[in-house]
Amino acid sequence: MLGLGVLFYSFFPGPQHFVHGVYYLLRYFVTEDEKPVLGRTTFDVGIPEAWGDVWLCLVTLLLTVPQPRTDDFVFVPYFAMHVMGYGSPVWLTVLGGAFFTVYISMNPAVLSVCLGALLSRYLTGRNSRMGLILCGIFHLLMSFLEPFKFTFLSVCVVVFMAESKLRLNWQWEIMPPGAYILLSGPVYVMNYFMWGWTHRWKYTDKVWRSPDIIFPVLNIAAGIYLSGMIENEGDISGS
Repeated sequence: MLGLGVLFYSFFPGPQHFVHGVYYLLRYFVTEDEKPVLGRTTFDVGIPEAWGDVWLCLVTLLLTVPQPRTDDFVFVPYFAMHVMGYGSPVWLTVLGGAFFTVYISMNPAVLSVCLGALLSRYLTGRNSRMGLILCGIFHLLMSFLEPFKFTFLSVCVVVFMAESKLRLNWQWEIMPPGAYILLSGPVYVMNYFMWGWTHRWKYTDKVWRSPDIIFPVLNIAAGIYLSGMIENEGDISGS
């Protein structure tokens, strides 16, 4: 759903943070917190309340980048599999990592999307009403940093994106990449052969003894370095 919203946004851009902020505050009044259930039991068992989705605003803010692209979602499987330490085929680590590195140098906002996707795995629906209030407040504060230009269609698209961020269901991305097809296109095809990775991501905790997290760390470091080199060469050629 979010990928489809991002695709529509490329045709009908609008003020994301302002619309998100208003929508999340209004949605607070029609949302109920999920209560933990033990199932059938003859005992009165009290379950301690956790913070739950109070930090939902972090997820929505990280997923709200200035220029969202469907290409960004293509790298979520690679990032999640390696950060969580699940292990992945060598061809995905080598080829996917190489494309991810170059893509970071071209579009660093992908790191925000990947981190938001990673944090969304821990959303439980508990205390979501408080999370919606925080989402509304922080998005409205961020709205001062974006241009306030919109149309009816752009508002509809941004509202669709806002709701999609509350109903995230990561799987093989159906929406094809477009802006950086030479970098994200091959990874888009690779992800097809990783079908079912979301099931493991949903039901398996992080493998702390796995060193796979070093690969995205190196990708990020190399991507930032390449981005700096590109900017320096641009400054030299311009002068």
